[in-house]
Amino acid sequence: MTMAQAVNIHVPRVLAWNKHHNPVQNPVRSPYILMEDVKGTTLDRPGDYFQRSKAINRLPDKVIEGMVKQMVPSLSRLGSIYFAEDFPSSGPLLAPGQVVANGIQPVTDKLRVGPIADMLWWRPFHDEPHLDRGPWDTMEECIRAAVLIERRAIERHRADPSSLAYTRSTLNDLDTIERLLDKVDVLAPHLQHAIERASPCPERFTQNVFVHPDICPENVMIPPSTSENAVEDTLHPVMIDWEDTVVLPFAIQFYKPGLVIFEPWALVPGPTGWTSVRESSAPSDAPWPDYDKMSPEIGQVTRVAMFPHFRALLPLVLRACADGPAGLWWTLARIKEVWDRDQHIYGPCPLPFEPKEMEQAQRAMDELQDELEVSELLATRLGCSWEGFVEEEDDYEEALRELEDAKKDWDKDVPGQLFPFREGGYTDYLR
Repeated sequence: MTMAQAVNIHVPRVLAWNKHHNPVQNPVRSPYILMEDVKGTTLDRPGDYFQRSKAINRLPDKVIEGMVKQMVPSLSRLGSIYFAEDFPSSGPLLAPGQVVANGIQPVTDKLRVGPIADMLWWRPFHDEPHLDRGPWDTMEECIRAAVLIERRAIERHRADPSSLAYTRSTLNDLDTIERLLDKVDVLAPHLQHAIERASPCPERFTQNVFVHPDICPENVMIPPSTSENAVEDTLHPVMIDWEDTVVLPFAIQFYKPGLVIFEPWALVPGPTGWTSVRESSAPSDAPWPDYDKMSPEIGQVTRVAMFPHFRALLPLVLRACADGPAGLWWTLARIKEVWDRDQHIYGPCPLPFEPKEMEQAQRAMDELQDELEVSELLATRLGCSWEGFVEEEDDYEEALRELEDAKKDWDKDVPGQLFPFREGGYTDYLR
């Protein structure tokens, strides 16, 4: 957040913090951080903000502009950002030759890139502190470290097969995941070359940058609508929840925020309150950001078909045991497909894939999509999230009664598939 503030991104102010457990250094005896209570609303709760329609029509572009500002400074390594006193052995934050504005320089002098702190790398079965978590000099090193951590997770699951009850994987799936990790190892040395070949501005696309990892309606706040607040205040959104922010290459970091792809900009008032429609259903003049009119690299990075698959690779590797092999398998198959199609750009594809494997990958993904669709329909029936939690306490008892009825119908409607909302069932929060 210190770095975000330095590049003029609106974030909650940190009022006080302490990292120590020692009561001499910290009377609270536990690390804490106290932040400003931001007044306003997140964009998943639009309230009366359609009264500010002119400002809201410009907000998507403002959010993207803020995203791009975050990604301007080129950083020295891959990992997470620390204060220098917490990681004194690391070199300067900025890449050699990187020049920043005078106002930013004092901040960057106090910061370093250290081991990656994203919880994706520290979850159960991935939590051994001796494993390599950076910082790294290259994307190849980062990918290989993720592969080694997931291989270690496989070993631990094999040692305790009962632990797989909390995942989408079986013992047989672990064999498939190992073979897929072999393919990722083969791909790793070629990623940077592919990024460079895909772009007219390769130096920019391979720069190490930081950016908020999840710009979505729940993580963007705008001020309350009062007589004192001008409509223009809407154009100064505050971004919250920065804890999983990491440093990776520009081509891997840039994404089209969920904020401007799906929900809030297509919200329309209906007879029973607010409803949302997807972008494809929105009117042609809906306020989507115009990427082509932004900086050249933004227009380019949104057009490269390979980059979304590269971007998905790290989380898919590190969640292969938890989520099952289908997502990683399908993504590697798509990389192979796009690489072969655009061989004139990338050269020969290094990934070993037989035609039969490509078909198996698609079949596995189709089965997973069918399972997720059924689970989503069940969640809608129960009035809960697809993870199985009920947001409002008053709705809990009714959801429990509906749950018992749903269990009776499940085996009849979906034979052979485990009921998703069960004790010890799969959830992102557990694994």
